[in-house]
Amino acid sequence: MARTKATARVATASRRTTRSSAPVTAPVPAPSSTRVLRSQTAATPPTPDNITKPRPKARRRRLDPWATKKKPKSNPKPRAPPPTHFTCRICIEEQTTDQFPRWATPKRGRRFGPWDVPFACVTHLARSPNKHKVDPVCNSCIGKAMVARLDRLGARQVGSGCLEPGCQNDWSWEFIMKYIPVGEPLEKYNLAMFEVWKHDSTPKPVTCLASDCNGIGLPDIQAPGYPQISCNSCSFRSCAQCLVPWHKGLTCAEFASKDVDEKMSDPEKDTLKLMQTKDGKRCPNCFLVIMKDGGCDSMYCLGCQKYFNWATAGTFCYLYPHLTLH
Repeated sequence: MARTKATARVATASRRTTRSSAPVTAPVPAPSSTRVLRSQTAATPPTPDNITKPRPKARRRRLDPWATKKKPKSNPKPRAPPPTHFTCRICIEEQTTDQFPRWATPKRGRRFGPWDVPFACVTHLARSPNKHKVDPVCNSCIGKAMVARLDRLGARQVGSGCLEPGCQNDWSWEFIMKYIPVGEPLEKYNLAMFEVWKHDSTPKPVTCLASDCNGIGLPDIQAPGYPQISCNSCSFRSCAQCLVPWHKGLTCAEFASKDVDEKMSDPEKDTLKLMQTKDGKRCPNCFLVIMKDGGCDSMYCLGCQKYFNWATAGTFCYLYPHLTLH
């Protein structure tokens, strides 16, 4: 029995030795490169970090990026019809829209025309679609304002600005003829502008100095012998610069320096000297010499009964009283 147990122990020990003597596989070292094979990632479960999210669709760009973004209404309300009558803010009378100047947008309206008023005055006189509380000015009130300016300021100031306070935009002759009332106001304006043209034209029209002739002519400065001119009606010769009968043998400068004192009386000489010492100025409308004794720059001429600004009026020279110095 003892041998049998010993033999069993030896057999058991030999089995243990056989199991322990089996070759052991060494662990595979990690590759030195960072490359990852598909077989190594196939078994790894997806994590929130490596899940690719779908990109949102790009928004389609609008044709006009500055246009307001509006959604179409399911039940759009019908647009209100355009107004047919306006109320003038000057005479407070309701009239049809054709009796008012047309509106034009300040940015795009300059391309289109012609307009009823100067483009710079459209925002002053026409009805704005965005300002419903500001009433426009009718055509009749624009014409009456021109007549009032003609009576108070003279024909030179008729086309200077509109009814808007502080407006100094120039109105051309076409706009003035469109709005000034036909009849006596238009005739008065034409006669006043004729006097303005006679004073401002170069050369100025000359009236014949003969006692029995009233002819008026426009001298030709390119003609030989100028400034000596001859009347076409009576052949009377005169000087176009001095406005006297022709001074034979003397130039215009010699004649003016010689006869300047003979043309004026002693009271006139004393008055002109006093005006020059007191900084006298001429009326821009009738060129009457005026002396200011105080007050503001708003002056009223007793000669032509017109208003003018004293600061912008021109002074005069004693030696050449017919000239105006600015």
